[in-house]
Amino acid sequence: MEAAITNNYQRFRLYNKDFLKYDLVSGLVVFLVAIPLCLGIAIASGAPLLSGIISGILGGLVVGLLSGSQVSVSGPAAGMATIVVTTIAELGGFNGFLAALIVAGGIQILIGSLKAGFIADYVPSNVVQGLLCAIGLLLIIKQLPLAFTLSSNIHELQTHLLETTEGFTFLPFQELMNHVNNGAIIISLISFFVLYYFDKTRQIILKEIPGPIVVVILGILINEGFVLYGSPLAQNSPQLVNIPKLMGFEHLLQQVTVHDLSSWQNPKVYFYGFIIAIIASLETLLNVKAAEKLDKKRRYYSKDHELMAQGVGNLLAGFIGGLPITSVIVRTSVNIQAGAKTKLATILHGLFILLAIRYLPEVLNKIPLCSLAAILIYTGYKLTKPEIYQKIYKQGMDRFIPFIVTLIVIIAFNLLAGILLGLMMSLFFILRSNSLARLDLVKEYYPGGVINRLILPQQISFLNKASLVAELETIPNNSQLIIDARSSSYIDKEILDLIQEFHEEKAPLKSISLNLIGFKKKYAIHNYMDFINVTTYDVQAALLPPQVLHILREGNQRFVHDVRIHRATKLDIQHTAKMQHPIAVVLGCIDSRVPVETIFDMTFGDLFITRIAGNVVNNDILAGIEYACDVVGAKLIVVLGHTRCGAIAAACDGVEKGHITELLAKIQPAIEAEKNITDDRTSQNHQFTKYVTELNVANTLQQIYEQSKILRNMIDNDEIGIVGSVYDVSSGKVHFRDFSPVIKLLKGDQMNHHLSEHLSKLIKQEAKYSAAQSAEATSEAK
Repeated sequence: MEAAITNNYQRFRLYNKDFLKYDLVSGLVVFLVAIPLCLGIAIASGAPLLSGIISGILGGLVVGLLSGSQVSVSGPAAGMATIVVTTIAELGGFNGFLAALIVAGGIQILIGSLKAGFIADYVPSNVVQGLLCAIGLLLIIKQLPLAFTLSSNIHELQTHLLETTEGFTFLPFQELMNHVNNGAIIISLISFFVLYYFDKTRQIILKEIPGPIVVVILGILINEGFVLYGSPLAQNSPQLVNIPKLMGFEHLLQQVTVHDLSSWQNPKVYFYGFIIAIIASLETLLNVKAAEKLDKKRRYYSKDHELMAQGVGNLLAGFIGGLPITSVIVRTSVNIQAGAKTKLATILHGLFILLAIRYLPEVLNKIPLCSLAAILIYTGYKLTKPEIYQKIYKQGMDRFIPFIVTLIVIIAFNLLAGILLGLMMSLFFILRSNSLARLDLVKEYYPGGVINRLILPQQISFLNKASLVAELETIPNNSQLIIDARSSSYIDKEILDLIQEFHEEKAPLKSISLNLIGFKKKYAIHNYMDFINVTTYDVQAALLPPQVLHILREGNQRFVHDVRIHRATKLDIQHTAKMQHPIAVVLGCIDSRVPVETIFDMTFGDLFITRIAGNVVNNDILAGIEYACDVVGAKLIVVLGHTRCGAIAAACDGVEKGHITELLAKIQPAIEAEKNITDDRTSQNHQFTKYVTELNVANTLQQIYEQSKILRNMIDNDEIGIVGSVYDVSSGKVHFRDFSPVIKLLKGDQMNHHLSEHLSKLIKQEAKYSAAQSAEATSEAK
């Protein structure tokens, strides 16, 4: 217990040292700004004057305490004024309105508990920025009369106290021209200078002093000087703050209005309660989003928690005679600009309102409204700096148009209309962008031919419908298509219906063979197989050796460029379980850096692989190749050497050890055939090992041709082809080449001549076939 007390005391000392002075000043500045706004909003809403004060107190003490935000300030909002006026008229008085406000508070608590605050995260940042800039402009426009003109009567003052109105009018500018207030001009200009100086100064001492407080104190002192000397520049009511005087808290309680119990029988109470809840929640979520953008520490918090806090505030406001409470961006921005560090500033502003209306109305009523107007105008300028417009304009019209539409409509009409139109414009550009953006449609080259694969994204909804339609329209007649949903975690009903329609109607009309894979059991549409894409007997039988070589070369290109075919492994296993029809047999090294199927982008049933250190030949290796070609029907023999081969290096260094000696002896003919390098014929000479690697491939080709009569006859009759290649372990590329010049360097007889002819012919045939394929692809593209 003692340790806990000590720990809390230390925390308080730390807070007191670092944050208290900032929160205290910020709470005081926001309180000074909030008082006239609370009064003005109450008057504009057609509600009792005290109702605005009550909501200001609740926004600070209750919502401020419950909120998770450290900077957001809540209270009565001018954006709700029209709704309040309408509700009071429809429900027969302020008492009926309070019942609707109780309903609204309960709905907000429910919305928050249902975790619906995520909606705020879907509001585009350019719409939020449009809201902020509009508020900034409205602050400037609506506060200009208070800063420079005389209010001829109390009604005029009440209008000016609003932070925003239902629509833009030229009244403020008319007031500037018709009722110039010289005293207010002097105080306002001094206030602007002080605010600008304190904002830009580099003097550490002055940076510790909040400019708004200096402005308020200077305003009081200057005006009291005018009054003392009887100057015509003096500001008098209604150019000063005008807080109603109360004789005590008992008097305050007597002024409270309570809801009418009979109102609960009126269905309209629930309808307008719902309307108030939705609009107040939307305004709160947007203002909270904007507050996060303004917060210099970029602190984020739960929107659901905020909605519940606002709901509690509105519930209490309905019971004790307040107005709808929302997060208010004007007061929030003032709070941040004044240097608030924690939410204690918000709580203090509510406490100050409560104490002030009881104990300090005379002092507060000495503050010139022009001083508060100057603070708000300067805050408005910061919210709507020209640099903001330039920055968003440079981001493109799809960002700028929703931003400027939001701003203009808020100024011309109201907050809700501006936000809704801004969101509609953003949605238009999102839909337009999604309709132009293409889904991943890739052509995959299988041994059996070209297959189109349409890969659905992780989340696909109606927003992607236009793109999906466009992709499906590009699929040619008499082709094969795979719609692959394995990466998708969500597919909405609109997309599923479209795919089902394509499967049942359009694909058959265009003779498109269609596979549907990866669709989860919960979907109405299920996996479907119209064709298999592993190598079949028909595919194997139809292929010629040059075509097989082309397929392997293309597969290696896909591997090198990291665009490998999207395999359905389980399906490939199922389709090859009973029978295999590989198109080639590859004799490679056991080196772990040469995964043969992977570097050729092949899968189950495509290749026979035989591996031995140094890709040399013995009787068992030959038996395997004979089985692959003569029995199973493979059409191509590939001898695959590779760079930095350990077996080649060991042979060049003359390693003799156990059974390794016998294996390395098979590489010796390649070493003996290498005549270019005379010095440093070791593994340290990379040029020497490069030549030996190529000669070793040629030697293996020669051994296969000479030692297997079965394979030699098949090669001579063009039933199969044989080719040499070297894999670069650094780049991943397989270099197929004509090894006939290298073969001539090896010892041999007339067989070498025949083998060289076959090697050269295959490379030329594959080049011709490849050129024909490229020309055909170009023609199709046109």
